[in-house]
Amino acid sequence: MRPTINQLIGTDYDFVVIGAGINGAVSAAALSSAGLRVLLVDKGDYAGFTSQESSNMVWGGIKYLQSLEFALVFKLCRSRARLMRNYPNRIRQIGFLAAIGDDAPANLIAIWMGSLLYWFIGLFSTKAPKVFDRTATNRYEPGLTGQPIGGSVQYFDGLLVDNDARFVWDFVSRAKGFGAVTRNYTQLTSATRQNGSWSMQLKDAVTGETAKVLSKALINAAGPFAMDVSDLLKTEVGAQLVFSKGIHLIVPRLTEDDRVLAFWDEQGRLFYVLPMHDRSVIGTTDTRVDSPLTEVTDEDREFVLRQINKSLTLAQPLTKDDIIAERCGVRPLVATTSRQRKNAAEIDWHKMSRKHVISTDKPNAAVSIYGGKLTDCINVGQEVLTEAGRLGFKLNHKKWYGECKQVSANQVAAALRAKVGDEPWVRLVAAGLHRRQGAGAIKLIEAADSTQLAPVFEGLDFCRAELKFIAVQEDVVTPEDLLRRRTPLALIRSAEDLHEAGLDRLV
Repeated sequence: MRPTINQLIGTDYDFVVIGAGINGAVSAAALSSAGLRVLLVDKGDYAGFTSQESSNMVWGGIKYLQSLEFALVFKLCRSRARLMRNYPNRIRQIGFLAAIGDDAPANLIAIWMGSLLYWFIGLFSTKAPKVFDRTATNRYEPGLTGQPIGGSVQYFDGLLVDNDARFVWDFVSRAKGFGAVTRNYTQLTSATRQNGSWSMQLKDAVTGETAKVLSKALINAAGPFAMDVSDLLKTEVGAQLVFSKGIHLIVPRLTEDDRVLAFWDEQGRLFYVLPMHDRSVIGTTDTRVDSPLTEVTDEDREFVLRQINKSLTLAQPLTKDDIIAERCGVRPLVATTSRQRKNAAEIDWHKMSRKHVISTDKPNAAVSIYGGKLTDCINVGQEVLTEAGRLGFKLNHKKWYGECKQVSANQVAAALRAKVGDEPWVRLVAAGLHRRQGAGAIKLIEAADSTQLAPVFEGLDFCRAELKFIAVQEDVVTPEDLLRRRTPLALIRSAEDLHEAGLDRLV
C-alpha cells in the first residue's frame, strides 16, 4: 500500500532515488535487491512522463547502423536478448516489415544486407531476416498493394505486449518486494549535504504536506529533468541534455496481420505502424525542442497522417477524426559529458543516439543518470550497483529482474475456468492476468466475484476484478494512473467508452 508522507520519516535510507521512470525504477529494484534501504519518489506518477511515451519497442537500434555505431548496436542487441529471455510474456518477438520506397536510404538488396548484419551483430538471437520482391510483398501485406515500392525486408525485434509504463511498474513492484519504500506524487523541494548525509525535504503533491528524510546517498534519475535536479542538489553536472520531441497517434487497427510495418518518412527517418492490442500506433516524429514540456500540435498530426496515408493503401485516408488517443514525449539525448555546457545551437542533435551516461559525484555520494532508453534498462541497473559499490556500500548480489515463474498461464486458466466455467474468453483473460499479476493472479481469481472476471471490452484481456485490484493495490491516485499507465486502456478506448463502462470511477 502507498505510505503516507509522514511514514517516510524515521528511516536512515542508504539511497533516495529521485524520479520513477524506467531508470529510477530499475535503480530502486537493483539497489533494494542488494540489501540496501531505498526510497523511490517521483513528483508525478511512476512512469508519468518520458517513460509512458515510447514506441513500446525493445530493439537493438537498427537505425544506428546508418551512422556506423556498431558497438552501440551490439550492446543494445545484447540488452534486447536479455530482456526477451527474462520477460517472455511481457515482451514478444515480432516481425518488422520494412517497405523499400522512394524515401528509403538504400535499395532493397543493400537494406537486406543491412538486416543480415543486424542479425549477425545480435548474435542470431532473433529469427532470421527475409527479403520479398514487390509481388511477394503485396501478397504478404495487402496494405502495401499499389504502393511505389521495390520490395520489402522483414527483420525481428521485440515489442511490449501491454505498454511501457506498465513495464516500469513491474520494476517498482519488484523494488517493493525487496523492501524498498516507493511513493509517487512526492516532490523533492530542497536538499543539503551535511555530516556525510543528505537531508531532503519532500512535498506531497496532492495534500501539500511535507516531510524531511535522511539518506547516505542519492540517485538522480529525473530523466529530462536530471540537469535541473543536479542544479538543485548542487552536485557535479556530468552531462548536457538536448530534447527531441516524438509523437504517436493511436488509430483503429490498420492491418489484419500482427506485425510492425516500417517506412522511411519524408525526412528520411524510420516511421512505424505498431500493433497495440486491437489498435494501431503510428509515428514517430523528431522535432528539436528546448523544453521537456511539450504537446501534440496540428502540424504534428498533419505530418503523421500524411506519412501513413502515402505509405499504406487504405480504404479511406485517415483524418483527425480517426485519432483515438495521442502520445507525446521527449527523448533526453546526451549531448556532451563535458562540465562545460555548450550552446544548444552548436550541437548536431540529429546524429545523436539514445546512449546513457552515469556520472558519480563521489564527495557528495550522488549518482546521476542521463539519457538512455528502455531496452538498456538492465544495464542501467547493473551500472548503478557498480557505482554503489564504489561509494563503499556492501552489496548482497541477487537477481533483481525477470518474470515470476511460480505459476504458468495454464494454471491461471485452470483456476479461471473453475470459477466461471468454460467461457470462450477464459484463455484471453487468463493470459493477461498471468502476464500482469504473476503468482498473484490465482489469488485474485479466487477472491473475485465471478461476474467481475469477464472482459470489460470484447477482445481485450482486462477484467473488472483486475482493474479494481490495481486501483487498490498498485499506488493508484488518479483515474489516469489506472487507465493510462498501469493499463493502456485510455490509449485504446475513447474517454466515452471508458466512462460508459464506469472505469473512470474505479479510483
